[in-house]
Amino acid sequence: MANQLYAPTGKPAAGTLGSSAELRAEYVLVEAAFDILNTSHFLLTWDDFNTAGSRSFVAPFNGDITLLEWVIDAANGTTDTIMTAEIETVLVTMPALTQALADVAGNIETSVPTATNSFLDGDRIEIISDGAGDTVMPGSVMVYCNRTA
Repeated sequence: MANQLYAPTGKPAAGTLGSSAELRAEYVLVEAAFDILNTSHFLLTWDDFNTAGSRSFVAPFNGDITLLEWVIDAANGTTDTIMTAEIETVLVTMPALTQALADVAGNIETSVPTATNSFLDGDRIEIISDGAGDTVMPGSVMVYCNRTA
């Protein structure tokens, strides 16, 4: 669906700016189509991944989770920390999203869901930390989603 926008031409209108014809002479018609972006990203932050807990958001559209990226801002401790994802309490099928005990600040882990990753507008999407490590490990998880409807 096209929308009409007017953009300045950069040329001053001739005469006095009192008539609509003179004002229109200063602007050119721009045809623009507005599309809804197909991909959205949701950032969830943690003060400490090594305290068991979760973060969630409500899906604003129908879609699929396509990728999860997890970055830590401090080194992990003596035990691996594992993240999982759920849609309306149903586990998303994906390779393990694990911060190993030797991982240092800035380490990024990624996981691509392979199944059970579709959601509906209004569904709760939750990212869960098992909290297994013993050091304070802040960071964030980026959830990438594609619209399907």
